[in-house]
Amino acid sequence: MRAFIAVDALSEAIIAKLQNDILSTTGWNRRDVKPVDPRNFHFTIIFLGEVSDEDIEKIKEGLTGLQFEAFAITYTGVGGFPKLSHARVIWVGIDSQGAQRLTNLANEVITELSELGFRPDKPFSPHLTLFRAKSSSGYLNAAEISSKYQGRTFESEIINKVHLKKSVLSPSGPTYSNVYTIEAKK
Repeated sequence: MRAFIAVDALSEAIIAKLQNDILSTTGWNRRDVKPVDPRNFHFTIIFLGEVSDEDIEKIKEGLTGLQFEAFAITYTGVGGFPKLSHARVIWVGIDSQGAQRLTNLANEVITELSELGFRPDKPFSPHLTLFRAKSSSGYLNAAEISSKYQGRTFESEIINKVHLKKSVLSPSGPTYSNVYTIEAKK
């Protein structure tokens, strides 16, 4: 199974509205960008790749000791990776305090899973992907939208669950389902 660990974004309607605002502001169309389906909004903590049923059981066991308190995040600002002028990914960020709490949670998960031999393919970065480039050049210029949304906040929500997710790829896009969930301490 193709799997990853993530925190879901629950403000689907607000983030989807932001996607639509960006599309209308930039003039990008679906030939240029692939919007993330609002049902798939999440923060990837660690991508695990193809894992066996045995690995899944080890991962579940490794995550049972994970303890964290629920915390708030606020969506703020828009940016692009790897750089604004040549972005392959357009994202919305989160406030600095929420980003620190989410990073701390990610580090705890990564520490637990590293003991099982899983390593992140890249450092954790607290962002939520809105679009992926698919234009003929393969890049988007995100400088203008980043400037437009700099310092703006969109919505706050509470992070209180971490999920082991299964990803099934299809021509219409990925479908994610939760295999195992760890809830915040009460």
